[in-house]
Amino acid sequence: MTLVSVVLVLALAGVALVLALIVLRTWRSARDRRLRDVAERLRPAAIELVDTPDAEPPALTGTEARVFAELLAHYSRMLRGDDDERIGAYFEASGAVDQLRLRLRSRRLRRRVGAAFGLGDMASERAIPDLLLALDDPSVDVRAAATRSLGRLGATAAVEPLIGASVAQRVPRSVTGAALLEIGPAAVPHLLDLLDHPDAHFRVHAADLVGLLGSADAADVLLPRLRDASSEVRAAGAAAMGRLGASAGRDQLIDLLADRVPFVRAAAARALGQIGGRSAAAALLEVARHDEFDPAAEAGRALARIDPELVLSCAEDPDAGPHLREAADRLAL
Repeated sequence: MTLVSVVLVLALAGVALVLALIVLRTWRSARDRRLRDVAERLRPAAIELVDTPDAEPPALTGTEARVFAELLAHYSRMLRGDDDERIGAYFEASGAVDQLRLRLRSRRLRRRVGAAFGLGDMASERAIPDLLLALDDPSVDVRAAATRSLGRLGATAAVEPLIGASVAQRVPRSVTGAALLEIGPAAVPHLLDLLDHPDAHFRVHAADLVGLLGSADAADVLLPRLRDASSEVRAAGAAAMGRLGASAGRDQLIDLLADRVPFVRAAAARALGQIGGRSAAAALLEVARHDEFDPAAEAGRALARIDPELVLSCAEDPDAGPHLREAADRLAL
């Protein structure tokens, strides 16, 4: 074959490839337009199903059924309560929930991931036991998808297993944290129970989340954690008390300013800045003047929140220290 023939063959192959790409793009564009048209046509029926308690779903098959399910899954991500329950009832009645539950046991990773993710959008509590089992899946992608779905379903039964998955590093803490936050205040009673867990890592997670999801009523259960044998738990308990604004723990937090561990003292100072009070200001002043860097810096910032005038006046004293002066400089800005 001559050089000219080779060039001609390569040119023809290139033209054929370009034509094939054009045909594929045109086909995909046409398919996407058809799917959009189907979605627009079915959207009123999907909204009616969500909004109307006695609405009957349309009889659909094939592409229409898949598009209708995608619309409901989209709405499910934005809804709670009765509307979400109607979506769950639809998916249960259609058999879609049971189909994805079976896929969770597939040998194919992609199918398991898709099932674990999709079950969360179907709003069906029937999927919760299967998703809990999926937390032990060999794939971290499946475990993460199951975690997301358990949070989406508000599965309070998953609170301890999710924290366990995070502690064992089977699921990233950011993923389990997001799921537990999505479960919301309903998780708090389970978290309060975990404050007495024998594993300190569980107690740390529980205290952190109580501070984010609980109310000041939880202070009585948190107080013993300020005397916990684990310094990480003491710091987490202090942080939680501060976020909750639990003034009932002020005296114990003041005592914690004398803890042997610097980051615990820093956490106590930060919490007192959020709670406030004259007795807290007096204790923070001493820490800001004489403690080591982190606790003193936190105490200075906390004192500036509680009593700015005291910071400005004490910053002029010879023994004020750098942290009080820094706090005063910030107030003067």
